Amino acid sequence: MARVYLLSAAPPDSPDPKAFLDLEQLRDSAAADRFGAHSVAQSPEAADLILFAETSGAAGRYFGRVLGHPLYKASRSRSYLFCSTDRPLAVLPGVYTSIERRWYRDAWTRSCGYLGVKEGGALTLDTRREPSILFSFVGSGSAHPLRRRILALRDPAAPLIDSDRQPLEPAAYADTIHDSAFVLCPRGGGTATFRLFEAMMLGRAPVILSDQWVPPIGPDWDSFSLRVRERDVDSLPGMLAARATEAAAMGTAARAAWLDWFAPEAAFHRIVESCLDLAQAQPARSGLRRYSPFIQFLRPMHGSRAAASILPGRR
Repeated sequence: MARVYLLSAAPPDSPDPKAFLDLEQLRDSAAADRFGAHSVAQSPEAADLILFAETSGAAGRYFGRVLGHPLYKASRSRSYLFCSTDRPLAVLPGVYTSIERRWYRDAWTRSCGYLGVKEGGALTLDTRREPSILFSFVGSGSAHPLRRRILALRDPAAPLIDSDRQPLEPAAYADTIHDSAFVLCPRGGGTATFRLFEAMMLGRAPVILSDQWVPPIGPDWDSFSLRVRERDVDSLPGMLAARATEAAAMGTAARAAWLDWFAPEAAFHRIVESCLDLAQAQPARSGLRRYSPFIQFLRPMHGSRAAASILPGRR
């Protein structure tokens, strides 16, 4: 059993209205936890793990605030990060919703789902609904070029809706998922997408199109989802038609996997288990090896300004 101290490095007066969103949702998940194996510590002194929960850029540019936080500097060996940003710099050991395969390291990183995917309103499982269409996609076409290729598919029986041009109300969005045997889940700004976990939650079979996405350890992904290479988008209609008879069973298995691994009652436990798994790998992060993730600064999107803000000890 682990005692976990939860916090965020975002300043209390942060102008970002979502600065503490994941921290609040992680606390809610801990309160609803159905496993009962781990608990929230009321002070860092009483904690086995210290878990920074950071939403998007709320931790400061490239997590500079986490690296410079007094608690992190005093307790580096037991500090971990939950990060839901689309393009993380995984220089801290932790659990990431959108870690790229090229930057995934067994001693440093684990993949996970989004804390914000939960049932409510129209996005609630309706066991009476039967799919009436083979597949669908509703999402922002500007989020990634892959999405524009999906929106260009010509299939009169499949709703392919660019939400930038045709915004849908939540009820209409949920209706589209409920009506679909398969739900296309392409990457967006990051490798992951909320749509993947929403499809699972609503008992529909997700079709994952994201070559760099790393599936969270645990669920039997092959039993309830299809993984399609980004270059094979044009073959989707025929491919899904050939698998249509499998969709119902896959959707049922997807719902069961969401409940077991990603639902609010499970998320806190699974994230803590991932951190404990990383704790076992701590020797592989010692010595000079602790600096190996900083090779990510070679990525074009970061550069020297990012390096200046993330060096240990910098605020």
